[in-house]
Amino acid sequence: MKRTCLLTSLLCTVFIISAQSPIRLGLNEALLYADQHNTNHKNAQLDIGIAKETIKQTASYGLPQISLSANYQHFLKIPGNYAPNIFDKSAGAPEFLFLQFQQEYQSSSSLSVSQLLFDGTYLVGLQATKAFLELNELLKLKTQTDMHLAVSKSYLTALSTQKNLRLIDANIQLLAKNRQDVVELYKEGFAESLDVDRLTLALNNLNLQRDRLENTIEITKNALKIQMGMPVESSIELTDSIESLEELLLVEESNLGTFSPNNRIEHKLLNQGILLNNLDKKRFKASSLPSLLAFYQFQKNTNRSDFNFFQANLAKNNDWVPSSLYGASLKLPIFAGGLTRSKIKEIDIKLNKTKNEMDNFDRFAILDYTNAKQSYGLAIKIVVNQKENVALAQRIFDKSTIKYKEGVGSTLEVIQAQTDLQSAFNNYMNALNDLVLAKIDYRNACGKTLE
Repeated sequence: MKRTCLLTSLLCTVFIISAQSPIRLGLNEALLYADQHNTNHKNAQLDIGIAKETIKQTASYGLPQISLSANYQHFLKIPGNYAPNIFDKSAGAPEFLFLQFQQEYQSSSSLSVSQLLFDGTYLVGLQATKAFLELNELLKLKTQTDMHLAVSKSYLTALSTQKNLRLIDANIQLLAKNRQDVVELYKEGFAESLDVDRLTLALNNLNLQRDRLENTIEITKNALKIQMGMPVESSIELTDSIESLEELLLVEESNLGTFSPNNRIEHKLLNQGILLNNLDKKRFKASSLPSLLAFYQFQKNTNRSDFNFFQANLAKNNDWVPSSLYGASLKLPIFAGGLTRSKIKEIDIKLNKTKNEMDNFDRFAILDYTNAKQSYGLAIKIVVNQKENVALAQRIFDKSTIKYKEGVGSTLEVIQAQTDLQSAFNNYMNALNDLVLAKIDYRNACGKTLE
């Protein structure tokens, strides 16, 4: 209910302000939007609807089948047959008579009811359609999981890049101030033009780096919009901050439970495939069993020489003549040319193939989990180390700036300290981005999604 209310609020906000301002999205809102608009996810939901209708269609074969039919015929030329003339033996009488027993107008109506009493393939078919529905639900979950992974990675990558952009803006502002101070010193004869040129070059490089980051952010946001199912021309603003997620990212996962390949959605899909193949095998075996059908029919017929179907008080020979019957139909397959046996062998081969794929996936899942866990642990250590390097580089830059202002340092030393500081910032943000991706991959390897 909370997710539905949140999504409704988000969509209302989108429709009201989309023309005036960017759409503000946190990670949770982005995932909710993707749940409603991602094409693959919508199609997966439609596939579930198709599977549900398939269950209804299959079940309908076991329900009473009732049909009503009517027939009208007007003979333009009434059929007849020649028969020996046994009624007139006089001389000159024809040897054969042309007899017509059919009237010019004929009509009939009937009500038919049938009920399937037993069919082994029908019972197996019901089981198979339910298993097929479960398969589509798993496929929907797999589609949603993959979509959430892609959206989370793009969102968090854009978020860390925006953080890097803010750090560069701060450095540009600081370096621009230092350059202005050196320009003033140069005007007063206390600095060289070389000092100004060095700071100008460093400032230009930072501005170029800023332009590249802005372009990267735009590309990443466009990728995010595509993954969410949002028009590319829409403008979005990411409201989460990398700082708010950093503490969560640095906490080792302790609530994932014991790892097992069975937790992976891929393993569950393979299991469902085995179940469907076994049901298919069971269906072919059941096709050798007899099937029994009960039926009932009520019918009325009339033959008339005149078209008087809508007249009342007709002669007795114009009445509708009723008839009815009931019975049963038994079908027992005897020999199908070896088709059933061949189909069963084919399914056995498919089962062995699927089991091999499952064994291979289990080995891959264990390797994936081991690598992801190691990568995640290493990513945490690197982020902690790079964060310390940023603090260290900041202290060096501050001291270099103070030394230069006191006349005991050089602009070259300041520029080098600034370059080292920017490099430390870049390394830290890259490490943080790697940590984001490593955590997502680790949770995915455990059969979980990013929370």
